[in-house]
Amino acid sequence: MELTVATPLAQAELGGTAGCCLASRLSEDPNISVLLLERGPLSDDWQAHVPLLSSNFYHPGAPAAIFPLSPLAHVDQRRLHAVWKNMGRETWGYDVLEPYFVKSERTLSQPPSSFRGNDGVWLNQTFPTPFLEMARRIPKAVTSLGIPQSPDLNSPVAPVVCSATVDIAMDRNMHRHSTLQAFLPPKVAHARKKNLKICVNTIVTQIKFATDDNPGMQHPKAVGVYFEDTRSKRTSARFFARASREVILCAGAIGSPQILMLSGVGPRDHLSRHSLGLVRDLPGVGSYLRDHVGIPVSYEVPIHESLNILRNSIFQVLSEVVKYLLFGSGLLSVPFVQTTIFLRSLLLNENLEIVAAPGDLNARNPDNIPDIEVMPFGYRGGEAKTSPLDRVGVFSLLAALVKPKSFGSVRLASTDPHARAQVDLGYFSDPEDILVARKAVRFALRLGEQVRAQGYPLKDLVVPDSETDDQSLGVFMRKSLLTTYHYTSTCRMAPEDGPQSGVVDDDLKVHGIDGLRICDCSVFPDILSTHPMAGAVVVAEKCADLIKKSP
Repeated sequence: MELTVATPLAQAELGGTAGCCLASRLSEDPNISVLLLERGPLSDDWQAHVPLLSSNFYHPGAPAAIFPLSPLAHVDQRRLHAVWKNMGRETWGYDVLEPYFVKSERTLSQPPSSFRGNDGVWLNQTFPTPFLEMARRIPKAVTSLGIPQSPDLNSPVAPVVCSATVDIAMDRNMHRHSTLQAFLPPKVAHARKKNLKICVNTIVTQIKFATDDNPGMQHPKAVGVYFEDTRSKRTSARFFARASREVILCAGAIGSPQILMLSGVGPRDHLSRHSLGLVRDLPGVGSYLRDHVGIPVSYEVPIHESLNILRNSIFQVLSEVVKYLLFGSGLLSVPFVQTTIFLRSLLLNENLEIVAAPGDLNARNPDNIPDIEVMPFGYRGGEAKTSPLDRVGVFSLLAALVKPKSFGSVRLASTDPHARAQVDLGYFSDPEDILVARKAVRFALRLGEQVRAQGYPLKDLVVPDSETDDQSLGVFMRKSLLTTYHYTSTCRMAPEDGPQSGVVDDDLKVHGIDGLRICDCSVFPDILSTHPMAGAVVVAEKCADLIKKSP
């Protein structure tokens, strides 16, 4: 059975981090009608507002699309987006994008400045003091290794190698502030109900194209989307929403290429293997998947100094719930990551200390980009649903590669739109990443030693058998690695005929197809050496302007 959504729609788009922002900005104009389709449920229950619960992205049941409670902007974006500009994306340099960063943001803890927003709808603040004892000892340990502290990672004068408290998407009441709560709160959605329709629990199964059978049509044109209710057992019920203007994919670096390929847009040979009709041969669809691979080094600590206390004491859980509900304090108010450390592997000497000339730390030099991030948190992550590690106090240092050279791919496992895509993360496929990862893990171990030297009772729990033996370290890294869910670049903004073929142009339009744009992290020309959440929102802010200005 196929039903057509009767209301003519100017824009039909998929939701997510970028989709919430894009739908909000487009629907500001009452003359633009928007249909927002979101695969998941409405994530606005009490758990979605609790910082610790909403950021447990390593829980085995968490879907791959879930992101941690992320910094709004993380590390000065100037040098990061300079890389995109140097790759030929002239209109995506920081000088163009800075107004969009400022437009979205409202910082609650940083002083006024030209590079921080004070009037936006997306709230963020720093968590004043690390909650766990080991986290409080990290700054002293970091300083002993020659790494400076920065009051604001987003400052243009912050050193490229530094440690700092991160800005967390959180409001004054210590509630998580997602892009849904920022850009599409109930008040906004209700006020715009005439031109903004939101459907949750829907899965887009295919994009419908008008083909070039029409003599006046140079390219296939996206004219709408087919979708289904994910909760319905009537699998034959399919709906169609017609887009009178554009279809915009915001399904993320896994979902967007999957939908394109199911619709006949992607690598010719791959679509042929699945007996899918070809609408447009685009080899870049689903290719060049990037992620920040992380390797946790874990120590045993007193259980009251670990988040595992909540797994072992119902009385502690009840106590923390009361503290959070009454005072907005306690463990539940703590974000998963409160402080972080950015490094350049080239500046680490044999003792894992930073030795650098002043120019090596200059953040204004686009060549000075960190390739390692170390994130301390009071948990292990990535374990099975039940693990012996749950019964002891655990504190981990997650050593992540934030400038990877390896890339993977997203391909169809089947033509069933409800099936998960076949994802090859491609970790360590480039040997240079292995060299950087060794340094990252060794630095994390050195940092642990510095904390232990302060007299803190730190016991090795999950660490390499040998810090010096490369082979042993390699075995440990491959066994322990985790995704950070920072997936990008599967529908890259790049020329179609470039060395790494692109999928969209600088206006985010899919090459060779009319009426179809992509607006999410999949369009990143390359992964940013930072958490991608703020970058996704900036892409959405600019995409909204591009659409509003288009004829």
